[in-house]
Amino acid sequence: MTAPRRWILATAAAMTMAGCSSSPEAASPEAVPPASAPASSSTPTARPSATASSAFCLDLPTFQVGVIAYSAEVGAAIEGEPLDFKELRRKAALIADMGEAMQASAPPDVAKHFRTVLKAIDTSASNLKSGAKARDVVDPVYGEHNRPAFDAVDDYDCGAAVP
Repeated sequence: MTAPRRWILATAAAMTMAGCSSSPEAASPEAVPPASAPASSSTPTARPSATASSAFCLDLPTFQVGVIAYSAEVGAAIEGEPLDFKELRRKAALIADMGEAMQASAPPDVAKHFRTVLKAIDTSASNLKSGAKARDVVDPVYGEHNRPAFDAVDDYDCGAAVP
């Protein structure tokens, strides 16, 4: 089994365990509560640039799951599997809508990476058309240029201790 295939299967298993599905209700921000929110905004480990009640921090866990779901589906093209253009466009639109609402309150230490992820998914989704090469859809998400931004957003934790 190839590394991308293992990653996709592990991601799918994690999402299944978290109760994620491809139903419209599961994809909406209202249907998926944040994984964990700090008990109070006075938690000493909160980053000073991000408040627990900001749109960014409240929606970050749902956004991360959405990006993982989109990335996993796009990753299927690496294995030569067909892509569901309609479903990928739907996921990309949900990510874009949520990201737009989050962008204004994105903490400075992750804001640039956050914008890069939004642009990469938009670029990938814009290439979802007949005759497009799989590379045009996959590279914005898995390419070396954008991968650090995806990793930074995926690893970001609003409640993490300040170094």
